[in-house]
Amino acid sequence: MSDSQEHVGFSAPDPAELNQLFPGYEIEGLIATGGMGAVYRAVQKSLDRTVALKILPHEFSKDAAFCAGFEAEAKAMARLNHPNLIGVYDFGEVGGMLFIIMEYVPGKSIYHSAHGQAIKSSEVIRLVTSVCNGLAHAHENGIIHRDIKPSNILLDLNAQPKIGDFGLARPIGGKVEEGEEIFGTPGYTAPEVVNTPNAVDYRADIFSVGVLLHELLTGKLPSADRRPPSAISKCDSRFDVIVRRATHVAPAGRYSSAAEMAKDLAIIANTPSSKVIRPIIPGAPGQPGPRVAAPLTPRRPVKVKKSSNSSFFLLILLLAAAGYGVYVYLSKPPSSPTDPPKALSVDSNPGIKQPMPSADPEPDQEPQPALETQTPSSPTTSPDANAEATADSGPEVTPEHTAPAVPKYDVAALFARARKMMQERAKPVFAEHDAKLKANFADFERVLKRQARKVEYGRDSVERVLERRIDKWKESGVFLIPRHTDERLAEIPEVEDTFAAFLKKETAIDEAFQKALSSLSTMYVQGMELQVGRLKAENDVAAIKLIENEIAEIKASDGYFSDLMTGKSSGHAE
Repeated sequence: MSDSQEHVGFSAPDPAELNQLFPGYEIEGLIATGGMGAVYRAVQKSLDRTVALKILPHEFSKDAAFCAGFEAEAKAMARLNHPNLIGVYDFGEVGGMLFIIMEYVPGKSIYHSAHGQAIKSSEVIRLVTSVCNGLAHAHENGIIHRDIKPSNILLDLNAQPKIGDFGLARPIGGKVEEGEEIFGTPGYTAPEVVNTPNAVDYRADIFSVGVLLHELLTGKLPSADRRPPSAISKCDSRFDVIVRRATHVAPAGRYSSAAEMAKDLAIIANTPSSKVIRPIIPGAPGQPGPRVAAPLTPRRPVKVKKSSNSSFFLLILLLAAAGYGVYVYLSKPPSSPTDPPKALSVDSNPGIKQPMPSADPEPDQEPQPALETQTPSSPTTSPDANAEATADSGPEVTPEHTAPAVPKYDVAALFARARKMMQERAKPVFAEHDAKLKANFADFERVLKRQARKVEYGRDSVERVLERRIDKWKESGVFLIPRHTDERLAEIPEVEDTFAAFLKKETAIDEAFQKALSSLSTMYVQGMELQVGRLKAENDVAAIKLIENEIAEIKASDGYFSDLMTGKSSGHAE
């Protein structure tokens, strides 16, 4: 995520600084960093065990709702024990930062190993089956991941996949905070996560695995190329059925469990496509693969009389028709299929140890492939085939002048939900700000009264005037320092210096308040950018424009976001 505001980004602490906070660990170095935190490689001294230490930004520790969800995630993950899930050892808060200590995986993620590339079908089956098995274990223990994607699946030195970063995980049936549906990963998120977040169950993970399967087979997301995998990469057409079922728009249309999806993948692995006979009735809906003629039903033989001239002429006509059909077939120009992407195989030993990139790498970050490329013969693709592939790819956002006047997506409702959620998260920041203003005013009052007692002539009168002024200043209930001194208080020694000093403190309090609010804008902007990614697939240019205006306002002005949180501004959705 790009952002021009420096405070929005996350600055990873220096390992030397963390060594002071974690005396039981030796922090060896930074693995990866992103907007949602940083991951370090460390050694647990008591067990001489290498672990991964994830640190979250300071603002998250101030969010009571987030802290509760973080604790629930860590405890839920600690209960799981499966070779395809990253283990969790400990969690807590130190130095104002939430942390979690996990199993260290020395390999790369699938994202860094195969982004934009297709890999061999046999490897796809092995990887996705392992992911399904890990998810099945999590689902059986009542945990939904909700953010399955290549960057959250790591490959150890034996190329075994391990699911990590259960950052959006929650117990099945757990309450979803208002507006939380703006988070997730475009392209991988099931429709119900956005549309009906309170109805999300384990089948949302199955949807994401279906997207992952399509991507590994083709090197493309389904949202970028809506053709079935076999039409893109010439893989076994049985994969089409699995992808179509796993990514069904309705949860009820998907697999009943991740284990069931794994079984269908095993069937492909154990039964070569050459031995599969799939007679398909023309026009039958939902049937995969090329159409194969059904076996002919034996009919009663027809006796042909050799002496019949009509039968002879009929035979001649049939032979002529057959010859013409062969001629048409042979004279038809060959089609120009889209080039299948190069198939890659997962190296059983990726070589250089690339630590776990589980700190949410940016989508536009260019991964370094860690897979060996096969050298299959590459058929020449005609310009017509390239044009056809382009035409079949996912929809693009059209120029603004072609956008509909009214957005298809309810942007106003999105803003309302997201702002309500952020206002809930900002309550501790507002409470702290009010407390500091009140304390500053109390100090201001105490200093003024002490100085008033130093008045030599007419002290009683000055003190009575000061008391009335203080009561009046307090009437608003916001405890702000007056911007101007009172002529009746001019006799108080150094009164102007006192006003100026406490006004300066109040300004510092307000600046800290604005900075704390702006740090929360990280979540808000990130959620809006993810929603833009979803709407691009739907070509909803008008809605995208409204959301991008909102993002631009927040990045241009700190005060805009604080006005949203205080209700002074209603934004651009109206």
